[in-house]
Amino acid sequence: MKAHIVQKAINNSKLEPFLQRAQVAGAKLICFGELAGTGCLYESREVPSLDHWIELFSEYDLHVMVGLPLAQEGKLYNSYLYFHRGTVQVYQKINLFTPMNETNVFTPGTKPGIFKTDFGLIGVAICYDIRFNELFDNLKAGGAEMIFVPAAFPLVRIDAWKSLLSEHAVRLGLPVIGINTVGDDGMNEFGGNSMLVDSEGQIVALADDKTETVLELEL
Repeated sequence: MKAHIVQKAINNSKLEPFLQRAQVAGAKLICFGELAGTGCLYESREVPSLDHWIELFSEYDLHVMVGLPLAQEGKLYNSYLYFHRGTVQVYQKINLFTPMNETNVFTPGTKPGIFKTDFGLIGVAICYDIRFNELFDNLKAGGAEMIFVPAAFPLVRIDAWKSLLSEHAVRLGLPVIGINTVGDDGMNEFGGNSMLVDSEGQIVALADDKTETVLELEL
């Protein structure tokens, strides 16, 4: 399966050019990072509705996975969305990161993220979730065949990002795909290094720490 892994600049909220590129290239799956549609939210504000995103993604014959803030029953969740031909699945981030004010903006989720797709079961963990082994254990126990970790991971801690992705891959015996962002939003500088790590912990593909780019992978 041809996949596009989008390492996007934090201040660039335009998803359409990446969707168009993926469709023209014949990709089946396109994956964005954490809160890719809006950038990080350090305080509560109005965000686009789920219907807005469904309308956008319905224009493309792609499996789309993307990080978005989504409101539900008056609460805001740091969410990761899977969409394909009208099918919507959502994971709500369980472990919120207090230093980036997430606990004041978002409500934590409660259920592990496992998406049922045409190409198998996909596990999802978002950014700070990476530090909680039990969550990853639950994804494997739930049948996940690969795990995606969308993130807005700061440059100052990027060595931890790289080592934790590899450690999870080795410990679980599963491929792990990390999707980070780059750039500076005035509050944090983000460290890129989006990557595919195979089930033995070997880095198969790696982006740099500065450049907005797309990793084109066969998964």
